[in-house]
Amino acid sequence: MNPAGRPAEFVNCPVCRKKFLLDETKVPPFCSERCQMVDLGRWLNEDIGVPMEGGAEEIQYRDDEHESPDS
Repeated sequence: MNPAGRPAEFVNCPVCRKKFLLDETKVPPFCSERCQMVDLGRWLNEDIGVPMEGGAEEIQYRDDEHESPDS
C-alpha cells in the first residue's frame, strides 16, 4: 500500500514497456532515469511532438525581433 492507503499501482514504462510499481520510481512515469533521458532525447530530436491543429496558420510573434516569412 502507498502512503495514501491505496494499493500499489503497476504501470508500463512508456519507453521500454517494463511493468513497474509507480510508487517505487523517482522519475514517474518512467521506470528509470535512463528511460526518462531516452524520452527527452526523442523530444529534443523532434522524433515526437505535440500535434498541431490546422498547421497552415501563420505564426504570430509577440516581439519585433522576429520577421514574418513574407518580409
